[in-house]
Amino acid sequence: MNSHRSSPGLRRKGVPFPWALLRFWVMRSLPTWLAVALPIHLFQIAICVILRDNDFVRALLLFSQSLPPFLQRVLSSAGLQGGDLVSLISVGYVHPLVLVLFMAYAVAVPTGLLVGELESGSMELILSRAVTRTQVFVCAAIPTVAGMFLLTQVMFLGTLAGAALAGFEEPLPLAGFYQLSLNGGLLAVTAATMALFVSAFSRERGTAVGLTLAYLVFDYLLNIVSTWWPPLAQLQPFSLFHYINSREVLTQPGWPVDDMVVLGVVALTALALGWIVWRRRDLPV
Repeated sequence: MNSHRSSPGLRRKGVPFPWALLRFWVMRSLPTWLAVALPIHLFQIAICVILRDNDFVRALLLFSQSLPPFLQRVLSSAGLQGGDLVSLISVGYVHPLVLVLFMAYAVAVPTGLLVGELESGSMELILSRAVTRTQVFVCAAIPTVAGMFLLTQVMFLGTLAGAALAGFEEPLPLAGFYQLSLNGGLLAVTAATMALFVSAFSRERGTAVGLTLAYLVFDYLLNIVSTWWPPLAQLQPFSLFHYINSREVLTQPGWPVDDMVVLGVVALTALALGWIVWRRRDLPV
């Protein structure tokens, strides 16, 4: 009798977009976004203020040059290649603390909006109203993707504020830092879309969080290890973090189009697969 409601292929024609649901989920995600954005922004300012001390910069450069070749390669993979002021500031874009904050939002928001609502029983109430599964997926994707991208812009604004406070003698390539923020934004969005994909087929939020974190940690370690261990060098293109090279972005003219295209394609693919799985999976209604 109610089989027409449980059919995953059901299409409700003429259903208006659920703006109320979108607003509710955006406001629900806002505290998490602010909790991540503020430390990222302040971290970039702190780096610029600390590096204003030229004696500190020289000491740090001398220390990095005295490290064993193994550690120098690790620092190079983190954007310290060359060891100049610009490279040191760019470390704030790939620092593990910053990456952890980005990944925290990428994992917490989509898993909370899709599988989290499903696990709590709220998704049954949402889908019982005049709303399609596609609209629900879009409402979860917007705060996830937009939030991740805006975080990278807050990071760039931190560099602007930090440079203004520090008053460096040499001008910084702010255009290059903006390109780096957009490139990093695509990486952040890609990670978020993968979390959406995992959430689309998971039945428990803990499972979705665990799978997503496991993949991101493995991907990050793959990029680090394959950078300094030649036998694994051929695996570098399989890591998403491989497509963020701050040194090249800040020193070479033009945009990193190839890297951005790869990240964009992966993000769109993960988003499309998540939408397909979400529409076809067995849900309460």
